[in-house]
Amino acid sequence: MPQPLPVHRQDRRSYLFLGVRMTILLSSEETGGQLSLIEGVMPPGGDGGLHVHANEDETLHLLEGELEVTIGDRVFTLAAGESYFAPRTVPHQLRNPGRVPARGLLATTPGGFDRFISRAAVPLADGAALPPAAAPTEEEIGRILAIADRFGIAIIAPGPDGE
Repeated sequence: MPQPLPVHRQDRRSYLFLGVRMTILLSSEETGGQLSLIEGVMPPGGDGGLHVHANEDETLHLLEGELEVTIGDRVFTLAAGESYFAPRTVPHQLRNPGRVPARGLLATTPGGFDRFISRAAVPLADGAALPPAAAPTEEEIGRILAIADRFGIAIIAPGPDGE
């Protein structure tokens, strides 16, 4: 694994993944594989789907809004200023039941989730508006499932309805 170098990143690459704007702030390549840091913005009604990571632990610090979080058998409301940790191999899901977008910083350790996002999501132009939450199409789900498997991610129930 390459050694991480000091990084001062000023450019951003944003993607739309299951209705969530994901901006890669630090990639696993830049950190020598140690972590990925991603800003996520989920619109009202958004649902990331129930999924599990085989390779990464996930930590999120919520900056704005609120989320309904499921980690294993636990379900709780995450408010702005709060954080969670979801260990690898434990199914988890994020939903935005509120009326405003939820914005948070997502760190995965080790890095690698950023590579999945850059391949499975749709690139967004700088300043593009976040579309309203919508159910993914069958074509979108099929493409994401095929890519997810290569990255050790199992999507158990895709959002936004979790069905």
